[in-house]
Amino acid sequence: MDEIQRIEYGNGLRVLLEERANTKKAALLVGVRVGSVDEDDRINGGSHFNEHLLFKSNKYRTGRQITEDLEYSGTVINAYTTWKYTAFYAKTPCMELENAIEILYEAATNMDYRKREFELEREVVLTEIRNYINSPDKYALMDLFIPTLFNNTPLEKKIQGTVEAMSSVEKSELEEFKREFYSPTNTVMVVCGNFNEKKLLDKVENTFGSLGDGKHHPREEIDISNRHRFREESRADINQMYLSLGYRVPGYSSDDFFKLDLLSSILSEGLSSRLFKELRERRGIGYSVGSFYKPFQNEGMFISHVDGFNPNKLEETQETIEMVFNDLKNERISERELEGTKNLMLSKYDDLLERITESAMLLLESEFCGIPFDYREKERYIREVSVKDLMDAANKYLGDDYTITLLKPEDG
Repeated sequence: MDEIQRIEYGNGLRVLLEERANTKKAALLVGVRVGSVDEDDRINGGSHFNEHLLFKSNKYRTGRQITEDLEYSGTVINAYTTWKYTAFYAKTPCMELENAIEILYEAATNMDYRKREFELEREVVLTEIRNYINSPDKYALMDLFIPTLFNNTPLEKKIQGTVEAMSSVEKSELEEFKREFYSPTNTVMVVCGNFNEKKLLDKVENTFGSLGDGKHHPREEIDISNRHRFREESRADINQMYLSLGYRVPGYSSDDFFKLDLLSSILSEGLSSRLFKELRERRGIGYSVGSFYKPFQNEGMFISHVDGFNPNKLEETQETIEMVFNDLKNERISERELEGTKNLMLSKYDDLLERITESAMLLLESEFCGIPFDYREKERYIREVSVKDLMDAANKYLGDDYTITLLKPEDG
């Protein structure tokens, strides 16, 4: 396994390099430690809005020049925002890597938006927020369940923001918010793929590495104790029900991380998973059935959801999920199911590792979340999880103190 090189600059910038000679491309990913947890109600959605404005005009190039200078060189660009950080990336032919670094540096250091572009992009951001609202499955999870699960904590803030905040936020407020957080102290750069290390590091030294440092922003510790929470909303524009049920759980730093990860896969990894078989196959409940575990450093969320089902089957749906959870606590999982689920989840994980962009994203997640293991060695740790480990984890975390939310028709 190739060594991952980690370089720290005096201004706080961190650079992670994973060289792969068997590709013609390099994935350049820049992450900034700012997300919705760093926002107040006035600017909720500001991290996401700033992400949208990254590839707009700056003092070096117009927005059109930025996209053309990248895309016409064969470079694919994109960006995303999470609760904890913002990331923007370029997957580029290796000979174009220094050019991509230059352009992403210009985007990251642009603190003066053009008024017209700002207002046009505000409409795009508001459209995206409204699309979430108009997509019941997304709304039920991101806008209803997660804010309920993490009520009165920074994680209740919506990544995409609110219509109220993003309609009223001023250009100067967003520029100041970016200026506050987009500093080398909060920045991690990841390069995965084929590159000339000397040329790469020379370019970094003259761009991101030359910036003055900034301040580190402390964050509130999230309480992961659970209590039973229930919330429901009715809407006139839907005729099916959407149920989410889950818990606050530990994150990457916990000794139970791999148990929770595998437990989620037992519930929903593939058509042979327990929730799919019990809800979809045996009862015909739910257009989409799933479970996922989203860890952060110390905290995380463990969520099961059933999207698009007959409101008359609500009681049966909830009872079925509870039955599946209880079976995991009280009945031994067969070795065939255990090993088969491990094979499937690890096969999908291998697919991620084979792609340089996804590998860069995993490296960035590892750095920002303080993952205490080499993410490339996940197979070894998952293979060590036993039947007893899973039963213990189910008993420890899948209790009666869950949070449940319902999005239902007005007459449901």
